Amino acid sequence: MWPDDGRMVTSLLAHHDGWGGGPGPWFLIFPLFWLTVLVLAAVWFRRSGPWRQLSTGRSVLDERYARGDISADEYRERLSVLKQAQR
Repeated sequence: MWPDDGRMVTSLLAHHDGWGGGPGPWFLIFPLFWLTVLVLAAVWFRRSGPWRQLSTGRSVLDERYARGDISADEYRERLSVLKQAQR
């Protein structure tokens, strides 16, 4: 069809921008972007998920009594103070 005198090859090489030879940086940037999104989502859900119950004064008091850190009398006394503070 066209004469093969080398002008077409020279023209193509003159307009080559360097990115046509491979996938470029996108084959790394795209997966790294989604990996970052997944890691951030996992951290966010782990910190603010519904399964994380905030400690209340009552739950802390119950745990200390169950471990034996405080006596039954001290437990009742502190529990009454907590109940009065809620009113």
